[in-house]
Amino acid sequence: MTVDEAHSLIVRAVETGRAAHGYLVCGDLRGSCDVLAQKVLHYLFPDQAVQVDQKCHPDIAWLEPEGRSRTIHVKSMRERIIEPMSTTAFSGGWKVGVVVGADRMEAEAANSFLKTLEEPPPKTLFLLLSDQPDAMMPTIISRSQRIDLPLSDGVLSGDAYDSVAEVFDSRGVEGVFAKAQAGKRLAEILGEVKEESEDEDVAMARKSFYKTVMHFVRGWMADGLLPRHLAFRNVAAVEDAFRQSERYLSDESVLCLMTDRITWPKGDSGR
Repeated sequence: MTVDEAHSLIVRAVETGRAAHGYLVCGDLRGSCDVLAQKVLHYLFPDQAVQVDQKCHPDIAWLEPEGRSRTIHVKSMRERIIEPMSTTAFSGGWKVGVVVGADRMEAEAANSFLKTLEEPPPKTLFLLLSDQPDAMMPTIISRSQRIDLPLSDGVLSGDAYDSVAEVFDSRGVEGVFAKAQAGKRLAEILGEVKEESEDEDVAMARKSFYKTVMHFVRGWMADGLLPRHLAFRNVAAVEDAFRQSERYLSDESVLCLMTDRITWPKGDSGR
Protein backbone atom coordinates (compact mmCIF):
# COMPACT_ATOMS: atom_id res chain seq x y z
CA MET A 1 0.00 0.00 0.00
CA THR A 2 1.33 3.43 -0.90
CA VAL A 3 1.38 6.35 1.52
CA ASP A 4 -1.39 8.08 -0.43
CA GLU A 5 -3.55 4.94 -0.39
CA ALA A 6 -3.03 4.53 3.35
CA HIS A 7 -3.86 8.18 3.94
CA SER A 8 -7.07 7.87 1.93
CA LEU A 9 -8.02 4.73 3.87
CA ILE A 10 -7.67 6.50 7.22
CA VAL A 11 -9.46 9.63 5.97
CA ARG A 12 -12.42 7.58 4.75
CA ALA A 13 -12.56 5.71 8.05
CA VAL A 14 -12.58 8.96 10.03
CA GLU A 15 -15.22 10.55 7.83
CA THR A 16 -17.52 7.51 8.07
CA GLY A 17 -17.03 7.12 11.81
CA ARG A 18 -15.24 3.80 11.40
CA ALA A 19 -11.69 4.78 12.32
CA ALA A 20 -9.70 2.20 14.24
CA HIS A 21 -8.41 3.28 17.63
CA GLY A 22 -4.94 2.14 16.66
CA TYR A 23 -3.12 1.93 13.34
CA LEU A 24 0.06 -0.11 13.19
CA VAL A 25 2.05 1.55 10.41
CA CYS A 26 4.88 -0.65 9.16
CA GLY A 27 7.64 0.80 7.00
CA ASP A 28 10.65 3.12 7.22
CA LEU A 29 10.44 5.10 10.46
CA ARG A 30 12.14 8.18 9.04
CA GLY A 31 10.62 7.68 5.62
CA SER A 32 7.19 6.36 4.68
CA CYS A 33 5.95 6.01 8.28
CA ASP A 34 6.82 9.59 9.13
CA VAL A 35 5.29 10.91 5.89
CA LEU A 36 1.99 9.12 6.52
CA ALA A 37 1.85 10.27 10.15
CA GLN A 38 2.37 13.88 9.08
CA LYS A 39 -0.32 13.64 6.39
CA VAL A 40 -2.84 12.20 8.86
CA LEU A 41 -2.01 14.84 11.48
CA HIS A 42 -2.36 17.67 8.96
CA TYR A 43 -5.73 16.25 7.95
CA LEU A 44 -6.99 16.05 11.54
CA PHE A 45 -5.58 19.47 12.50
CA PRO A 46 -5.82 21.45 9.24
CA ASP A 47 -5.51 24.90 10.81
CA GLN A 48 -2.52 24.16 13.06
CA ALA A 49 0.16 23.21 10.53
CA VAL A 50 2.99 24.99 12.34
CA GLN A 51 2.23 23.32 15.67
CA VAL A 52 1.94 19.93 13.96
CA ASP A 53 5.29 20.35 12.18
CA GLN A 54 7.03 21.54 15.34
CA LYS A 55 5.52 18.69 17.39
CA CYS A 56 4.07 21.09 19.93
CA HIS A 57 0.34 20.68 19.34
CA PRO A 58 -1.44 20.18 22.70
CA ASP A 59 -3.66 17.40 21.30
CA ILE A 60 -0.82 15.35 19.80
CA ALA A 61 1.32 13.21 22.09
CA TRP A 62 4.68 11.94 20.81
CA LEU A 63 6.84 9.17 22.21
CA GLU A 64 10.12 7.79 20.85
CA PRO A 65 12.67 5.28 22.19
CA GLU A 66 15.10 6.88 24.60
CA GLY A 67 18.22 6.28 26.65
CA ARG A 68 21.24 4.21 25.73
CA SER A 69 19.08 1.13 25.29
CA ARG A 70 16.78 2.97 22.83
CA THR A 71 13.69 1.44 24.39
CA ILE A 72 10.32 2.77 25.52
CA HIS A 73 9.95 2.56 29.29
CA VAL A 74 6.70 2.33 31.22
CA LYS A 75 7.29 5.67 32.97
CA SER A 76 7.60 7.50 29.65
CA MET A 77 4.62 5.63 28.25
CA ARG A 78 2.44 6.75 31.15
CA GLU A 79 3.68 10.33 31.27
CA ARG A 80 3.86 11.09 27.55
CA ILE A 81 1.10 8.97 26.02
CA ILE A 82 -1.41 7.49 28.48
CA GLU A 83 -1.90 10.52 30.74
CA PRO A 84 -2.00 13.19 27.98
CA MET A 85 -4.39 11.09 25.92
CA SER A 86 -6.81 10.69 28.83
CA THR A 87 -7.54 14.43 29.07
CA THR A 88 -10.11 16.41 27.10
CA ALA A 89 -8.93 17.67 23.73
CA PHE A 90 -7.74 21.27 23.89
CA SER A 91 -9.28 22.02 20.49
CA GLY A 92 -12.42 20.04 21.18
CA GLY A 93 -11.67 17.57 18.39
CA TRP A 94 -9.31 14.64 18.00
CA LYS A 95 -6.42 13.58 20.19
CA VAL A 96 -3.63 11.59 18.57
CA GLY A 97 -0.84 9.58 20.15
CA VAL A 98 2.17 8.83 17.93
CA VAL A 99 4.55 6.11 19.11
CA VAL A 100 7.72 6.00 16.99
CA GLY A 101 9.49 2.65 17.12
CA ALA A 102 6.51 0.97 18.79
CA ASP A 103 8.30 -2.38 18.66
CA ARG A 104 10.76 -1.08 21.26
CA MET A 105 8.23 -0.95 24.10
CA GLU A 106 9.38 -2.83 27.17
CA ALA A 107 6.92 -5.49 28.37
CA GLU A 108 5.58 -3.31 31.18
CA ALA A 109 5.17 -0.33 28.85
CA ALA A 110 3.36 -2.50 26.29
CA ASN A 111 0.98 -3.89 28.91
CA SER A 112 0.25 -0.41 30.21
CA PHE A 113 -0.43 0.90 26.71
CA LEU A 114 -2.62 -2.10 25.87
CA LYS A 115 -5.16 -1.11 28.52
CA THR A 116 -5.53 2.33 26.93
CA LEU A 117 -5.74 0.86 23.43
CA GLU A 118 -8.53 -1.50 24.53
CA GLU A 119 -10.62 1.23 26.17
CA PRO A 120 -9.61 4.58 24.65
CA PRO A 121 -11.48 7.86 25.18
CA PRO A 122 -13.75 9.02 22.32
CA LYS A 123 -12.12 10.59 19.24
CA THR A 124 -8.75 9.11 20.13
CA LEU A 125 -6.35 7.79 17.51
CA PHE A 126 -3.02 6.03 17.97
CA LEU A 127 -0.40 5.80 15.22
CA LEU A 128 2.10 3.06 16.05
CA LEU A 129 5.10 3.37 13.74
CA SER A 130 7.38 0.37 13.40
CA ASP A 131 10.00 -1.10 11.11
CA GLN A 132 10.08 -4.35 13.11
CA PRO A 133 6.41 -5.18 13.84
CA ASP A 134 7.13 -8.86 14.53
CA ALA A 135 8.86 -7.78 17.74
CA MET A 136 5.66 -6.23 19.12
CA MET A 137 3.26 -7.74 21.64
CA PRO A 138 0.74 -9.90 19.70
CA THR A 139 -2.25 -8.46 21.57
CA ILE A 140 -1.32 -4.92 20.51
CA ILE A 141 -1.02 -6.08 16.91
CA SER A 142 -4.39 -7.85 17.06
CA ARG A 143 -6.10 -4.71 18.38
CA SER A 144 -4.66 -2.43 15.73
CA GLN A 145 -5.33 -2.08 12.03
CA ARG A 146 -2.10 -2.89 10.26
CA ILE A 147 -0.90 -0.80 7.33
CA ASP A 148 2.14 -2.05 5.43
CA LEU A 149 3.99 0.63 3.51
CA PRO A 150 6.76 -0.04 0.98
CA LEU A 151 10.19 -0.40 2.53
CA SER A 152 12.68 1.72 0.64
CA ASP A 153 15.61 -0.65 0.64
CA GLY A 154 18.43 1.86 0.52
CA VAL A 155 21.07 -0.71 1.46
CA LEU A 156 24.34 -1.29 -0.36
CA SER A 157 24.51 -3.79 -3.20
CA GLY A 158 27.05 -6.02 -4.88
CA ASP A 159 30.54 -6.41 -3.45
CA ALA A 160 30.02 -3.69 -0.83
CA TYR A 161 26.99 -5.49 0.61
CA ASP A 162 28.86 -8.82 0.58
CA SER A 163 31.80 -7.24 2.40
CA VAL A 164 29.59 -5.90 5.19
CA ALA A 165 27.81 -9.26 5.34
CA GLU A 166 31.16 -11.01 5.83
CA VAL A 167 31.80 -8.92 8.94
CA PHE A 168 28.36 -9.40 10.44
CA ASP A 169 28.09 -13.09 9.59
CA SER A 170 30.89 -13.62 12.10
CA ARG A 171 29.98 -15.26 15.39
CA GLY A 172 31.44 -14.97 18.84
CA VAL A 173 33.29 -11.70 18.19
CA GLU A 174 34.51 -10.78 21.66
CA GLY A 175 37.33 -8.83 23.21
CA VAL A 176 38.85 -5.44 22.43
CA PHE A 177 41.15 -6.64 19.64
CA ALA A 178 38.54 -8.64 17.70
CA LYS A 179 35.98 -5.87 17.92
CA ALA A 180 38.54 -3.26 16.87
CA GLN A 181 39.44 -5.38 13.84
CA ALA A 182 35.77 -5.55 12.88
CA GLY A 183 35.50 -1.77 13.21
CA LYS A 184 38.60 -1.18 11.09
CA ARG A 185 37.32 -3.52 8.39
CA LEU A 186 33.97 -1.68 8.30
CA ALA A 187 35.82 1.64 8.03
CA GLU A 188 37.75 0.27 5.03
CA ILE A 189 34.50 -0.78 3.37
CA LEU A 190 32.90 2.61 4.02
CA GLY A 191 35.99 4.33 2.59
CA GLU A 192 35.73 2.27 -0.59
CA VAL A 193 32.00 3.03 -0.88
CA LYS A 194 32.64 6.77 -0.52
CA GLU A 195 35.46 6.71 -3.07
CA GLU A 196 33.19 5.07 -5.64
CA SER A 197 30.45 7.66 -5.15
CA GLU A 198 30.31 11.08 -6.72
CA ASP A 199 31.24 13.96 -4.41
CA GLU A 200 27.65 15.09 -4.06
CA ASP A 201 26.55 11.53 -3.20
CA VAL A 202 28.94 10.88 -0.30
CA ALA A 203 26.28 11.63 2.30
CA MET A 204 23.89 9.22 0.60
CA ALA A 205 26.59 6.57 0.40
CA ARG A 206 27.29 6.93 4.12
CA LYS A 207 23.57 6.62 4.86
CA SER A 208 23.30 3.46 2.74
CA PHE A 209 26.31 1.99 4.54
CA TYR A 210 24.80 2.53 7.99
CA LYS A 211 21.43 1.30 6.78
CA THR A 212 23.16 -1.90 5.66
CA VAL A 213 24.80 -2.27 9.06
CA MET A 214 21.40 -1.79 10.70
CA HIS A 215 19.94 -4.43 8.37
CA PHE A 216 22.31 -7.05 9.76
CA VAL A 217 22.01 -5.95 13.38
CA ARG A 218 18.22 -6.04 13.19
CA GLY A 219 18.49 -9.37 11.41
CA TRP A 220 20.08 -10.87 14.53
CA MET A 221 17.04 -9.72 16.50
CA ALA A 222 14.52 -10.97 13.94
CA ASP A 223 16.25 -14.37 13.84
CA GLY A 224 16.22 -14.64 17.63
CA LEU A 225 20.02 -14.81 17.83
CA LEU A 226 20.13 -12.26 20.65
CA PRO A 227 17.74 -11.40 23.50
CA ARG A 228 15.75 -8.22 22.95
CA HIS A 229 17.61 -6.07 25.47
CA LEU A 230 20.95 -6.82 23.76
CA ALA A 231 19.43 -6.39 20.30
CA PHE A 232 18.08 -2.96 21.25
CA ARG A 233 21.50 -1.93 22.58
CA ASN A 234 23.04 -2.93 19.27
CA VAL A 235 20.47 -0.86 17.38
CA ALA A 236 21.28 2.10 19.63
CA ALA A 237 25.00 1.66 18.93
CA VAL A 238 24.42 1.85 15.17
CA GLU A 239 22.11 4.86 15.49
CA ASP A 240 24.68 6.68 17.64
CA ALA A 241 27.47 5.84 15.18
CA PHE A 242 25.49 7.29 12.27
CA ARG A 243 24.90 10.53 14.20
CA GLN A 244 28.59 10.73 15.15
CA SER A 245 29.63 10.15 11.54
CA GLU A 246 28.00 13.48 10.66
CA ARG A 247 30.32 15.35 13.05
CA TYR A 248 33.50 15.05 10.97
CA LEU A 249 34.95 12.30 13.17
CA SER A 250 37.07 9.67 11.45
CA ASP A 251 35.19 6.65 10.17
CA GLU A 252 37.57 4.31 11.96
CA SER A 253 37.11 5.91 15.38
CA VAL A 254 33.32 5.97 15.00
CA LEU A 255 33.06 2.39 13.78
CA CYS A 256 35.54 1.00 16.30
CA LEU A 257 33.49 2.59 19.07
CA MET A 258 30.35 1.10 17.53
CA THR A 259 31.76 -2.43 17.25
CA ASP A 260 33.08 -2.19 20.82
CA ARG A 261 29.50 -1.56 22.01
CA ILE A 262 27.93 -4.26 19.83
CA THR A 263 27.23 -7.75 21.18
CA TRP A 264 27.74 -10.47 18.58
CA PRO A 265 25.76 -13.73 18.57
CA LYS A 266 27.56 -16.72 20.02
CA GLY A 267 28.97 -19.54 17.92
CA ASP A 268 31.03 -19.84 14.76
CA SER A 269 28.52 -20.58 12.01
CA GLY A 270 27.22 -17.97 9.60
CA ARG A 271 23.58 -17.02 9.40
